[in-house]
Amino acid sequence: MKKCVFFRIIGISLIFSTITWLLFAADDYWTPKGDPLTEGGKIKTLEQLEPRTIVTNLPFHITNSGSYYLTCSLTGKDGLDGITISTNEVKLDLNGYALNGSTGSYDAITVDIMCQNIAIRNGVIRGWKHMALDATNAADVVLESLKAFGNGWGGLYVGPNSLIERCSAYGNGWSTDDMPLVDPPLNDAIFVGSFSTIKECKVRGNRGAGIHTFYHSRIIECTSCGSINANGFYVQDYCTIKDCTASQNFSHGIRVANRCRVVGNTCGENGFGNATNDICGILIDGNNNVIDNNSIMGNQLGIRIFDGKMGNWVVRNLASKNTENNWPFPPSENFVAPVDLLGGSFTNNNPWSNFAMP
Repeated sequence: MKKCVFFRIIGISLIFSTITWLLFAADDYWTPKGDPLTEGGKIKTLEQLEPRTIVTNLPFHITNSGSYYLTCSLTGKDGLDGITISTNEVKLDLNGYALNGSTGSYDAITVDIMCQNIAIRNGVIRGWKHMALDATNAADVVLESLKAFGNGWGGLYVGPNSLIERCSAYGNGWSTDDMPLVDPPLNDAIFVGSFSTIKECKVRGNRGAGIHTFYHSRIIECTSCGSINANGFYVQDYCTIKDCTASQNFSHGIRVANRCRVVGNTCGENGFGNATNDICGILIDGNNNVIDNNSIMGNQLGIRIFDGKMGNWVVRNLASKNTENNWPFPPSENFVAPVDLLGGSFTNNNPWSNFAMP
């Protein structure tokens, strides 16, 4: 009995000592000396770690480097852009909110001078008369978790050496009101400059190309469907398209220029509603490309190499039920592996064979 009383007294003493220490330490927030999150032994606040500025209303002009964020959805004004960025090193967090356009508002977000290191993330951009985001003046742009929806011109446009991840663009590019005729056009869903990467993005029902890249870029695990007047994917030289889906686009599912790798993609029902009868799952419009292990089904044409193009390597692809021709006759000076017509069993053991089903 005495032991129990003794241990109870010891336990109560320990609890009281701990509470007393916490009360005295509460004002000091003691942390190990030298910790980068502390200053003078006290934990830094969020504002000390990353000072941030609230975007309170539109239009809003960013002229100082730093971090900016929304605390509510905002609406643009007729005849004006929403957020204009005119400096390097800017982080803009929409914080889950929306930039809503009006019938006469211009670009939701625009970069109006040559600059670099812009990051924009986490929100919706919809209903603007012109572009959802025009950052073609900027290099080293990062876009993450943005949705561009129902904007009059294009969706998400960035300059070279950029990264776009987990973004989407739906129903953009339907207005031709005062849109200048330029190349590239201003009605694509996602457009990136050279040396860029697009990962895990989805686009659907845009008027221009679904995803359009310039030289030395990569498109990985993306989906492009229902482009109304253009290609699902359109890439320039030295690009890679891997593990993507292109379906029900008005024009070609995937169109490549020179020295590209097109690997492991699915292209189906492209040429949807197009009366020209020469739309391809994959169109090779250049030289020295690798087209490997793709599934090409239900398009007007399967895989086609334009006349006069050479040095293309087309192996291990499956073409099935393409309405005009699975394998339009390729020009000479290309390597197109033999086509095995499947009828319930393999008829050759060539590891590079392409396959076709009626």
